[in-house]
Amino acid sequence: MPERRRWPKGAIANGLATAFLVGLAVSPIAFRGTFTPPWVQSAERAAAVPLGPAAAALPGINLSPVATPVDGELEPAMLPTLDSTHMAALVAGEDLRLRTLLHHANRMIVPEVIPVRGGLPTLVLPGPASYGLDDLDKAGAVTPGAQAGSYLLVDSVLVAPAATLKLGGGGMTTLLMDASASGFTSLVTWGGTIVLAGDSATAPLAITGWDRTSNQPAQDNGYGRPYVRAVGGDLQLKYVTASSLGFWSGRTGGVAWTGISSRAATGSAVSSRFLGNTYGAFVSRANQVQFQDDLFEGNELDGLRLHRNALNSTVSGSASARNGGNGFVISRGSTGDLLKGDLALRNRGNGILINGRPLESGASPSGGGAATSVGTQVLDSEADANGRTGILVEGGQGTVVARNIVCGAVTGIAVRAGANDTTLAGNEVRCGGRIALSIGPQVTGTTISGNLLSNARIGLLVRNSPGVRIMNNRITGVTVFGISVRGLSPGVVGNDNTIAGKGLQAVDTRGGANPPLLTTSDVSGWQHRSSMTLLDYLRYHPILTTWLVILLLAALASLVARLRTPAPRPYIFTAAWSPAGLHRNGSSAQKAPLTLVATPAARRRTKAERELAASPGTGGPVPAAGVARSADP
Repeated sequence: MPERRRWPKGAIANGLATAFLVGLAVSPIAFRGTFTPPWVQSAERAAAVPLGPAAAALPGINLSPVATPVDGELEPAMLPTLDSTHMAALVAGEDLRLRTLLHHANRMIVPEVIPVRGGLPTLVLPGPASYGLDDLDKAGAVTPGAQAGSYLLVDSVLVAPAATLKLGGGGMTTLLMDASASGFTSLVTWGGTIVLAGDSATAPLAITGWDRTSNQPAQDNGYGRPYVRAVGGDLQLKYVTASSLGFWSGRTGGVAWTGISSRAATGSAVSSRFLGNTYGAFVSRANQVQFQDDLFEGNELDGLRLHRNALNSTVSGSASARNGGNGFVISRGSTGDLLKGDLALRNRGNGILINGRPLESGASPSGGGAATSVGTQVLDSEADANGRTGILVEGGQGTVVARNIVCGAVTGIAVRAGANDTTLAGNEVRCGGRIALSIGPQVTGTTISGNLLSNARIGLLVRNSPGVRIMNNRITGVTVFGISVRGLSPGVVGNDNTIAGKGLQAVDTRGGANPPLLTTSDVSGWQHRSSMTLLDYLRYHPILTTWLVILLLAALASLVARLRTPAPRPYIFTAAWSPAGLHRNGSSAQKAPLTLVATPAARRRTKAERELAASPGTGGPVPAAGVARSADP
């Protein structure tokens, strides 16, 4: 019986290891279409919105007639330029006035007009009670205007805790709030309720800051303007047009919802317009303030600002256009806010700014919160023709930017400044200027899925940001780089991306970055361009551009100096100068007679001038001024 051949144990182990590695290598091919990369699985578990392939295109948003910009083609409003010390003092004076009146209101049982030193009187409405236009008329706080349904507010109004003031409707169409160099009026509730409402979207209640001296809407000339504000109370607007209001600060900036430490402000604005104010609308220390079908246009600063501790606010179907600052702002300390179906058009700053950074990065005297904002969402909105970035995300945890249409002059969508676990899904950046989508620096755990990025010099830029997942995106029409990873950016992974364009590289790595792990990417539509044009080169080398401009100016100045016609010489005759020769003993050598040469100025002398020079009244011809004479006899 022949002896059985035995394989060495080492050979069996090596064979099994080789078979395992070969099977692992061919598994993506064998199970193609069923294997899900681990980064996709983690992104799908963490995403707050469904992740999928890029759509063909997104439909434009539909706005109500009230929310449609009046004229989006005009230039944005200009930022105010006023004396900061004086304006801050006015705001502090308003705070002192309100607190002093609130102290008196606790002892009042009937409305009373209280004089205010250095300002207009204030009508205090104590609670619990409900008030209307008739009560303001009885107290002399309003006077009828020239037109039917128009009233002029000549005294400020303070609605005390548990009191309610309702204005609008019933024939009241316009409320003019008095403003002049001697003072301005305000409509404020502290712990109470103010309801301002028109009859319909076509018949709104117009609230306007009014200068009686010029009989024109009030201008922000440095002495303050009227404003509407809720302090720890409820402010409700419906079918209202608020214009020419506010000055300097957010709480006095136009229409403001501001809370206090013991109570958050609440309320809403529905089908209303905020035009030509300092801030269109301002929200701080508030909870669940709702904005629906509103327009914020032509305001000096931001259109709508959800400031510190503005929690769970919703802005839907609204537009912010031509403002001097940003369109929509969700500021530090705001959590759980939602922007959906909104339009940011032609603002001087960013279209939509989400600042989710903490109020304080460490211990502070004020004890500000050190936690970042959580759960902010921007969905189904549009940002177009804004001065800076279309949508800018700074800081924050779990921010979601999904299904938005963006066209930015410089950058379409940017995520930076410590943002964590941000999801960018299903957005369409139609024009990104320099960069369609920018990630970093200092951004961690970003998911980029199903976006359309087109018509930019760089489709996707990742800088100093670890853990970026890039899946199912379509990048087209780029002219330099499709995807560029730079700096300390480990863990950049992705799959099923399409990159098309004509530029240097479809996937670029520089600045010491690790090459990204991108699987099953389609770069068949990429056309390689080995060199850039001079214009493209100068775009990416601004220092060289600066030096070229300096050299060009220097060359131009030299050319102009050479081409300039020299000024005529002041003397009739000139003689070439030559140094005197010296003998060996140091004495001066005898000079040769000077040869005088007539200059063009002498040849241009008129006949009358020559006759005057040879006049005999002085004893003979007078030598022309400036004729050099020889010192030798």
